[in-house]
Formats: sequence, structure tokens, C-alpha cells
Amino acid sequence: MSQRLSFYGSTPEDPRDDLLSSYLTVLERRNGSLDIERPFPTREAWMEESEGWTVRSRRRVDPQAFMEGFTGGQTDRGDLALQALLTFVRINAGEAYGVEVVSRLRKPRGHEMVSRVERVLQHEETYHTRILLGATRQFDVPTPTLAWKPGFALRGLIATIAIAPNAIHHPVTLASELAGIFAFNWLLERLPTLFPEEPELRETLEQRLIEILVDEVGHVAYQRMCVGPVGLRVARRMAPEVARSSFPDMAALGWSPATLNDVSRLDLEHLPDEVRRRAFFV
Repeated sequence: MSQRLSFYGSTPEDPRDDLLSSYLTVLERRNGSLDIERPFPTREAWMEESEGWTVRSRRRVDPQAFMEGFTGGQTDRGDLALQALLTFVRINAGEAYGVEVVSRLRKPRGHEMVSRVERVLQHEETYHTRILLGATRQFDVPTPTLAWKPGFALRGLIATIAIAPNAIHHPVTLASELAGIFAFNWLLERLPTLFPEEPELRETLEQRLIEILVDEVGHVAYQRMCVGPVGLRVARRMAPEVARSSFPDMAALGWSPATLNDVSRLDLEHLPDEVRRRAFFV
């Protein structure tokens, strides 16, 4: 992994074959395959292992309240266990919706290795939803099977990502990935406060978030290969606004307008050591 820690530092104007080839090698090692028509073997092994985790929360979450909250109903804002679980399973909901739309509408253009990387990353994203939804078993509530649909503003952003030409697609996608990293890392840092007396539960929730963050850093590295200096500046300006519209659920956990001031200052050095050690970044 490169020692340059800035997400906003200089980046190649165009994708470089050597970097793309290196990233594909990392993706194949991490996922166990580059075949998007089949499940990724190592990711399936991780999912199977996590399904065997026996740690359960000592705080009861009402299943009906959880399902009502998941589908957009009103919930008890003071029930932090409920709010934390709702945030956990919905933090990736917009991205999951986006992956479905983008994979259906977007046709990767141009460079063959770019197209291949994009297809692998779209398949990789499907595991993020499964990883997060798996937390429901640790709170003994049913795993939702209903698809979640984001609000109008986020749907508009996703449509832009899906159909826009590369000059727009990559900066907007980069902004979305940066906003996602910031939100996942913010939630990761909140877990000790949310579950101070349940260290074993907290550790498993942390591992779920770390598994996703490792992927997302690589996704940012890839998008940085595909934008020039102007696109990078656009992404930096957009990221706080994307975060503002994408994660309203987290307000119950302390997320506020002031939180967004740090989005454009996000760098790799702010992430856990394990993420930096395992992630691909150039």
C-alpha cells in the first residue's frame, strides 16, 4: 500500500494499466475470484464464519419496532440499541439500491480493465448489505427481506451516477464513496459509546464495518485513478452534501450538521490501522 495518505492528493489523469492490474490482483486475492457470475469464495467463507458468531446483545430490541423503523416508521429515539441497529442495517441501504440501479443501467465504457474492475466492484458491493444485515441475528430480530428505497434526492444522485458520461460519473461516484467511508468510520468510532458494557458484541460489529471499509478504500483508490485534478476537487466539494442526504438515520446517534465539517478533511490516516494495513490505496 502506498505511503501517501491523502484521499485528495495528486492522481493520474487517466487509468494506468499497471495500477489497474495491481488492483485486479488484490481483488482476486481478497475475493477468491474475479468471476462475477459466481459467488466470491473467500467472501462466502467470511459470511459463513460470521453466521456462526454466537455473541448476542444483552439489550433487547423489539422485533416489531425494528421492522417498523426499517421501513420508515417512527421509533423511540431514546432506545439507542434499536437506533444503533437500524443505523447499522440501513447505512448501506442507499448504496445497495444504487448498486442495483447502476448495474442495470450503466454500461462501463472504454478501457477494458476499467470495465472489468467496475463489474467486480459492483459484485463486491452486494456483500456489504449481507455483512450489515447479518447483525440482526446478534439482536435476535428477523433479517429484513424488503428492499429499501431512498428519498428523492438520493435517487436523483444514483440516477446521475448510472447514466452520466465518465467525466461526471467518476467524480460523483468518488464523492459518494468518500461520504460512505466517512459515515462507516464515524459509526465505527461511536460503537464504544453505544455498547460500552458489551465488548464482545462491539468487536463483532467493528469487524463488520472494518470488512466494508477495507473494500471502500480500494473503491476510492480506483475512482481516483479515473478523475483528474478538477474531478478530484469536485468530489471533495460534493462529499459533504452526499453525506448530508445519505445518512439521516444517524442523527439519533449524534450525527449532526457539525459532523459534516470533517468530511472534506477525511484522509486514510483517520482510519483504523487494520483498514490501512489491508486496503489497496494508491
